[in-house]
Amino acid sequence: MLANLAVFHLDRRLEGLANTSGATFSRYADDLLLSGGVAFARNAHRTAHAVNVIALQEGFEVNTRKTRIMRRANSQRAAGLVLNQHPNLPRTQFDRLKATLFNCVRHGPDSQNRQGHLDFRAHLQGRLAHLLAINPNRGRKLKAIFDRIRWDAPL
Repeated sequence: MLANLAVFHLDRRLEGLANTSGATFSRYADDLLLSGGVAFARNAHRTAHAVNVIALQEGFEVNTRKTRIMRRANSQRAAGLVLNQHPNLPRTQFDRLKATLFNCVRHGPDSQNRQGHLDFRAHLQGRLAHLLAINPNRGRKLKAIFDRIRWDAPL
């Protein structure tokens, strides 16, 4: 709540910039996102410069090394998520979690706890909860695999 209060004026000004640029503004923690159609894409570099100016005026600095102008055909990412059509885990993360769950079913959960989590079941449940919050359909599919894991099976 304090962080949102600290960036309140920045958010309002960037919303105004987005509106005049034919775009939509969103912020996830410290990731600033502007998205729009073809008209916005033509002026994306100019808008990115304006974002830098506004941020400086509000007492913030944009890390230009992390600034990306992502076209529709590319994987659009922010806050560790793929955002093209709807929020989703990157494919590699999803595939890794799915493989871990399948291997837990086949070989037992102890065989997959390579990082030595004290409560590996809770660790996997947290990863599943994250996926369920982002993409419920894909999350339910992996939850069904998780439910097949035998946690009390002897080695």
